[in-house]
Amino acid sequence: MTQYNLEELKLLNQVLFALFIAADLSLGLFFYNNEFPWFALLGSGIGLAIIVLCWTGTKHIYFIASLLVYTILFSLVYNWHTIVH
Repeated sequence: MTQYNLEELKLLNQVLFALFIAADLSLGLFFYNNEFPWFALLGSGIGLAIIVLCWTGTKHIYFIASLLVYTILFSLVYNWHTIVH
């Protein structure tokens, strides 16, 4: 495997891991609460992004950016009925 392929797989794993974390947390919050706690989801996503940024710097910037995007996306998806109504 070439170095280019290895770097591409690392970037893909970072993006998929961020998707997995945000999706699992939002699904768990959706099932265990009567009303979806969007503020808890946003706070945990932003908090985890800040922690990873402080620990690793810009080494895992794709993970941080993907985590923030997926957190906002899932917050909108699970609150769509409240936003539109």
